[in-house]
Amino acid sequence: MSEPDSSDGELVEILFSTPIAFSLVSPKIILNKLQGLVRNIQWSREDVTELFKALLERFDSTTQDRSHLFSWMMNMLQCIEINYITQGWKSKTRKTLIQLVRDNSVTDEHLKEKLADAPEKSLDEILEEIRQQKLNHIDDKLLKDVRDIVSAVYEDLTSPSDGSQRNDLEKVLLNLCRAVEKIKKFRPRLTQMVSWCIMALSRTGQLIQVSTGEGKSCIIAMFAAFRALKGEEVDIFTSSPVLAERDFEEWKGFYGELKIHVSCNTNKQVEHLKECYECKVVYGTAEAFAGHWLCKRFERIDTFEQRKFQCAIVDEVDSLMLDKGNQIVYIASDMPALQHLNPLLAFIWKTAKKYSFRQGIVSDTESKVRAAEEEIKHALHFTPCELNEDRIACYVPGFLADLVNSKLKVWIENAFKAQTMTEDREYTLEKHGIAPVDYSFTGVVENFMVMSDGLQQFLEMKHKYKLSDMTAITNYMSNVGLFTKYKDQIFGISGTLGQQAETDTLERIYDVKTCQIPAFKRRKLFEVEGVIVNDEEEWIEEICNAVLAETNPTPFRTQRAVLVICETIQQAKDLDLALKNKVPDKKLYTSNNIDNTAIFKKKLEAGEVIIATNLAGRGMDLQVSGQVKRAGGLFVLQTFLPVNARVEAQAFGRTARQGSPGSAQLIICFSPLPETLKLLALMGELQTLMEKVTNVLPLCFSMQLRSYQESPSYEQANEMYSTLTHILAENSNSPLKTVKEVRDDLVAKELSSFSECEIPNIKKKESLFKLYLDTLDEEYQISNNKPAASDVSALNEFWSIWLLTTFNANESTSNLENKLREDLETARQKLRRRESPSSNLHHYTAFGNELRKRGKLADSIMMYTKAIQEDHCWAAIAYYNRAFASLSQQERQQDPNCIDQALEDLQNALKSVELHCEQIMFTHIHSRDIVDLCSNSVDRFDSHMSTRHLVLLCFKSNINEAIKKLERAKLFGSKVKLEESLVHFMVPAVHLLHWVVLSKQLLPLIRSGDPLKLRQLISHPYFDIHIELMHLQNLGLTDVYTLDTMFSLGGFFSKILRR
Repeated sequence: MSEPDSSDGELVEILFSTPIAFSLVSPKIILNKLQGLVRNIQWSREDVTELFKALLERFDSTTQDRSHLFSWMMNMLQCIEINYITQGWKSKTRKTLIQLVRDNSVTDEHLKEKLADAPEKSLDEILEEIRQQKLNHIDDKLLKDVRDIVSAVYEDLTSPSDGSQRNDLEKVLLNLCRAVEKIKKFRPRLTQMVSWCIMALSRTGQLIQVSTGEGKSCIIAMFAAFRALKGEEVDIFTSSPVLAERDFEEWKGFYGELKIHVSCNTNKQVEHLKECYECKVVYGTAEAFAGHWLCKRFERIDTFEQRKFQCAIVDEVDSLMLDKGNQIVYIASDMPALQHLNPLLAFIWKTAKKYSFRQGIVSDTESKVRAAEEEIKHALHFTPCELNEDRIACYVPGFLADLVNSKLKVWIENAFKAQTMTEDREYTLEKHGIAPVDYSFTGVVENFMVMSDGLQQFLEMKHKYKLSDMTAITNYMSNVGLFTKYKDQIFGISGTLGQQAETDTLERIYDVKTCQIPAFKRRKLFEVEGVIVNDEEEWIEEICNAVLAETNPTPFRTQRAVLVICETIQQAKDLDLALKNKVPDKKLYTSNNIDNTAIFKKKLEAGEVIIATNLAGRGMDLQVSGQVKRAGGLFVLQTFLPVNARVEAQAFGRTARQGSPGSAQLIICFSPLPETLKLLALMGELQTLMEKVTNVLPLCFSMQLRSYQESPSYEQANEMYSTLTHILAENSNSPLKTVKEVRDDLVAKELSSFSECEIPNIKKKESLFKLYLDTLDEEYQISNNKPAASDVSALNEFWSIWLLTTFNANESTSNLENKLREDLETARQKLRRRESPSSNLHHYTAFGNELRKRGKLADSIMMYTKAIQEDHCWAAIAYYNRAFASLSQQERQQDPNCIDQALEDLQNALKSVELHCEQIMFTHIHSRDIVDLCSNSVDRFDSHMSTRHLVLLCFKSNINEAIKKLERAKLFGSKVKLEESLVHFMVPAVHLLHWVVLSKQLLPLIRSGDPLKLRQLISHPYFDIHIELMHLQNLGLTDVYTLDTMFSLGGFFSKILRR
């Protein structure tokens, strides 16, 4: 906790420039502590005055030396604050604090021991607190059943009874508790048994709030075992793979004792998932469960077995079901044609940057977007069209025109947005690329999430990273959609279910009831009054002062440990630098991509500081030493205004756990606040300042207390008590309190919008996806589960583009379903006629390749011809494949016309490859600044573009070599022999050497099941050439050819005779 503001002391010095001014500091601090009892622990002003009176009387009756009155008073008030002694608190002997203070038979040390004592609550106390909680939906009958079960089981646990006389549910709970006691070496607490009973007795879903540090993982394991013993399959959702693996490892012995098979679905290869989902209990993340279901349902990979959605138990339920309720999980689908959009994205990026810097022409963002859109539309050309030979222009295949027209404005807006986004705030630069950061809620670096609608690509251009292609979403599952599959059997636990708005939203969306379970001991969290600081420099100074105030000893306590939670990675780094020479023992915790075990493997000692992001705000169990506990416990300092009260409570929940003391404070900066909150904060600050300037009562109290110390009298004491009562009666809301109240109102409105707007849209899209899955099922049934890969790919692409261009949130679900059903039927009819549903030339190339593999060369040539007719500008591969399909078809009796046609096709292929090369150059030029283009340094973006260009040059080289051989054959009347090889053989071995060497590391990584390390390896520049070759393969260049000329005497004379 930070020291009180010194502004009052400065005011005293201004008003009274006398030697006594300095001596008034101690009374001011005492007054601040007394005010804290009213503000932070909700004492009444009358009782605080009565307590102060009792403390003075105790001091007067026990000592003759009045010189240490202030230090003694501070020690007593500090003890009351540390142990969070409320007005209604009573000792074991049922005495109030004031009664104990007035009892001279109780020594000071004995009094402090009584205040520090925090016995576990009785069962009746726990149930009464549940009954009194307004947000709980628990009736008296259920509470009576809970009491009967828990009291019976507790009696059996504390006696040698075998429990044979108990009913079925009591026997189950008794066996579960004994299993925990045997394996984990502790007995479940009453609150844990009560939580278990409430869920076990609930016929429908139930969400439980259990205070942080109260043993949620034990409750989850016991309830999961109960449902598994009934023969049900139980899925346990955690907020991260680390927590899933941790809880699985910690509790698998417990499940083993009960003969229940348990597994964890994170970081597993496909061949191991089938075994995993055969277990009764599976730990995992929402992403893993959704992804594996999509693998089975969409990709037809048998990973999910026949698992039923029978029971879901969600840890950190508010995070997964509210904050991330609309989070979408999807399996990336190959849609190589989207690489055609890269030149357009580069031009958008350049144009957006230009308008960002031209402040005088257009000022507001909307006008800039409109101006940029007009310029981009003017420069954009859809093919097939006449190519401009004088300068490089931006060309996009015509089959993408609908997508571009529907999304262009969104892409432009995101280009402007990318310029305002900040590294180590919304995203971070990782080895494998640019990764989003969930900085508002969890602080997690989301390694496998890609930002949509061009935002990812614009950030890659901004930081000169490898340029990824836009992705097509052909399959998806939201958290809301996943959880609702469990119908009314969703159970969840969290330390923060939130306020009325949050619980109402959870109940409305998921059809569950909520219940808050009290802590098993009295909680001793003291919330220090928050501070709003005007500018960033002052803010950093205030935070540093608060940290130093806690890590340095005072006359009334020793050093404490501090956890500083910052909003962003960059802020954490800045504070780490600011505290560099001030705090010798500090650690930085800002990324889940590095091993942080050293930070948490031992207890925090006095004087230690952890500077973290929201990573430390949820699911992190920080242990502190006994010395730190005696000094007041861990001090949590949150340096920003959290997006909601739940995020704030999670951060403050890192301290004052399991009956230990702790305190927390908000110190926030004025400048990042939204405009509406800024105005409120400013008005509050002005009001507070006016009160400080005009209010002389605190000064009077300080003088009265100083006078009383020197010569106590009955009259002086009464005047002082009267002054104190008036000071405490002042009802001055802090500016931060007002800001938080408005924030909570805004959150309630956002939640209303979430349930009324976002959720219906999610459900619409999932209804459409289900319709599409049914269509796919029909395709598989018609083809005996063996549809052509090209058909499935074309249909997936059609569905993806339909969703992007046709979905309208304002239309009814039935209208959208009818429209999709009709469009899908049209698409399927086209496929049966071997036509592309979206007029994509690459589909025809894929059709032709499948026919060629089956030996139907004439039919394949027809398909390649259709691709060329669709869009000759991009038909390099179709021209190439048609040339060699024709030569293969007439290999034994090649006539001059065949060779002429092949030569023409290869010449056209060269022209098309040249267009591809020009568009790579266009992308490179327009994504870079002029300064970068003039530089000799090579960054990741440069190396990637160079590799992409190199692969096309190799393709050109292969075509040119074939042209030479054909021209020679034509000249001498020879025949040519074709040799077919993999596309990788098109590239000289020297360019593949590094990739081959690096590939040897792949197999161990695949076996290790570490997806992040695997992704980092694949993101290495040496892998670029393989990835680019695979891209060409996906576009239809499945094989490359080399030619040998076979001299024929008959052919030679035939050539002479024709002349």
